[in-house]
Amino acid sequence: MHLALYAGTSLQRAELLSFAAPLITALAERLTLIAPVSEATTIDDAIAQIQPAPAIQLRRWCQGDNFAAAILTAIANERPDLLLVPAFAAHTTPMSWRRRQLEFSLLGSLPIPFLRVYGRVTPIRRIVAASAGGEQSLRCVPLVSQLARACQAEVTVLHVTSQEVVYFDGFTEAPPRDETTAATLQRLVAAINDQGATARLEVVYGLVEETILAACHQYDLLVIGSHQASLAPTTPAGSWLGLLQRLSLQDVTRDLIDRCPIPVLVI
Repeated sequence: MHLALYAGTSLQRAELLSFAAPLITALAERLTLIAPVSEATTIDDAIAQIQPAPAIQLRRWCQGDNFAAAILTAIANERPDLLLVPAFAAHTTPMSWRRRQLEFSLLGSLPIPFLRVYGRVTPIRRIVAASAGGEQSLRCVPLVSQLARACQAEVTVLHVTSQEVVYFDGFTEAPPRDETTAATLQRLVAAINDQGATARLEVVYGLVEETILAACHQYDLLVIGSHQASLAPTTPAGSWLGLLQRLSLQDVTRDLIDRCPIPVLVI
């Protein structure tokens, strides 16, 4: 696997490097270390702390005048399979507003999976993969399974549902049957198990964001979808529904990334 790691200055940089080191050892065949031009020396420092195995092919990437430019150019040219990044600004500091805007603009535009390290950082032993039960959730199987095997971690597929289904008349047909969602969730768990990892399903009722965030205190890594897949608008109503769904799901993803007390993997 080709991993990329932001090595420049950031919040919890030491935690990022300690968190990344075992993943690099277990997964990486290639490693691209990224920093802006002005922080080129941080790459050598990161190498000294991570101590990657000699067999791992190393690439130093120093371009751009800020973290976003450095990362975007590296992704476009190096095309890694997974990007490891820190949080770039504290959400409790008013002066960091512009930096936070730049960070979330960057994260929203990334075309590859990324793992954002922030909050409580511990070795990965328990992974929670939040799933709405759609077919798109199955795309997480290869990466989640690989991480779980490498870290000898257990995976919980968490599905949060409200007791009442609300939908807008005229925008959609009747909501999908529970059996369809249940079948997809079972397929997701079975697929992870078939890949040699250990997974189980947990279904709970509640508000999606709050329930997921509360559950994270029992885990070491949260996995969520990017929700960037587009829906094909076959009618004007379908077009509006697709737009509303994408905006809503993107907001949920951003809120989970921003508020999560543990590292988050976005696929």
